[in-house]
Amino acid sequence: MPTYNIANQGADSTGNTSIDSVLDRLVGSNTTITFPPGTYKLNDILVASGTDNLTLRAPNGARLVPGRSGNVRWIEARSNGFVLDGFELDMRNVTVPPFIRMNSSAGNWELKRLVTRGKVRADTDTKVGSNNSSDARTYFRLAAAQGTRGLLQDCYFHEGSATPTQASNRRAILVESSGGALTFNRCWFELWGENTIYAKKPAGKLNIFNCYLRNTQNGMRLGGKTEVNNCVSVKNAQHPRQTWSGGSLQRGVTAEATTLTDSAGGIDSYNGTLTIADSDFLHRYLDPSCGAPIAAGTPCQRIDIRNVRISYDSTKLNQHAVYTLVGPRMEDGSEANLEYLQLNNVQVRNDHDSVYGIYIGQAPDTWGTVSGTIGGMQTNSSYVSDRMTTGGSPTAPNTTPPLPSPPPLGQVPLQSANLVRIENKGNSSATIYDVRAGTYIGPAGDNGATLTTSWASSVSAKRPPNSRRATGTVPAGRAHAFYVTGGVTSATKSGPATLTVDGQPYASASAASMSTDEVADGNLSD
Repeated sequence: MPTYNIANQGADSTGNTSIDSVLDRLVGSNTTITFPPGTYKLNDILVASGTDNLTLRAPNGARLVPGRSGNVRWIEARSNGFVLDGFELDMRNVTVPPFIRMNSSAGNWELKRLVTRGKVRADTDTKVGSNNSSDARTYFRLAAAQGTRGLLQDCYFHEGSATPTQASNRRAILVESSGGALTFNRCWFELWGENTIYAKKPAGKLNIFNCYLRNTQNGMRLGGKTEVNNCVSVKNAQHPRQTWSGGSLQRGVTAEATTLTDSAGGIDSYNGTLTIADSDFLHRYLDPSCGAPIAAGTPCQRIDIRNVRISYDSTKLNQHAVYTLVGPRMEDGSEANLEYLQLNNVQVRNDHDSVYGIYIGQAPDTWGTVSGTIGGMQTNSSYVSDRMTTGGSPTAPNTTPPLPSPPPLGQVPLQSANLVRIENKGNSSATIYDVRAGTYIGPAGDNGATLTTSWASSVSAKRPPNSRRATGTVPAGRAHAFYVTGGVTSATKSGPATLTVDGQPYASASAASMSTDEVADGNLSD
């Protein structure tokens, strides 16, 4: 497997001369190209179909700057196994940043430890009030072929597309279609003037784990087959408005099953379950732009909301904290029928003067567990009020970001982290593990690892600085992985899996330091 140091191969690391000619010469299947610290000007790279397992990695961080401005391609993969890891994407001196695309024919790609510097403006940002939403342009366009996966992990989009007083037509993430499974893990979004994550259409499974969204447009527009877990949405200040409409809307999670199913095209917004679990919503900006934490204007097939904490206040009319509606209809005119709804341990503080904490405009065919607390103006549903505590004191949201703060200029996310992997593929029994970190530990999906959502015993233990211990059980045939900073202070296991740190066996990993009860239970506490 060829490995090249791009600077040693003649690439300019000062940012003055394009590296395209050197990079094009090195690109090939099963190839790793490393970037030493420096600044590299890149006009365009297309990883064509058949060029598989190409890795561009900056082990100690490096900066990429676009050589072109406008709604043009910057990085695109149409192959399997593409990895981009460890870069600052510097847009500070680019009038209109280009886009990054993982094509619908791509698969098993990983975009990791990336941080955007500077606003990601669009070329139509001056067309305020054009009333043409197609003017919106996308920064990261993501898809994966059926039977494959895609991973967006430890990526920071925190400088947004515009300042709070400006308008923008730039989306952060667009998933128009995807037959494969996509995971967004530990991503930070802030100050986007268009849809932040527009991903209502993928037919494949979509996981949005451990993400943070603050003062940004339409946080997550989603369909079925999607899970939102350990995420935080904060609306407490002004944010950019949409250029095409001249307006703005700060929603949290929106179920929008309006698109007809096209399985061959990787599109299915209705079928499946939208799960929102262990997540927190603080929407308290007193402005007509501040909208619902959880909205289902056009519900998908099943909605499962559990262990969610909401604090809501706004001056926007007809935007309840949590709501389901009948319509608007799908593209063919039919209604999107809500077959199942669960509201398990839902905590809602509603201080809005004229809307409900929970509004049921479309009752489901089947109810799951309904429990929790609603404070303030409560609910229009007798079914909900009979099963939830009304007029009580709901548990307040935990708005601590589920991931480390954005790194300073010159650093990339988790630059000094170790990668711990508990590999249980090829084995017939489970393995229990306990890994402890000096400063931080968080689950990872690298190289097909199963991204666990239950590595810590409580929500607080999943949020820095409390995330210093990961415990759990890896089923036979699976692998769990974790990024660790501050060093691995201990790692123990009981079972056949191998435990490695940065690919090397961790010699002291054994059941020796685990108590008999811990091994038997497989449920270790923090």
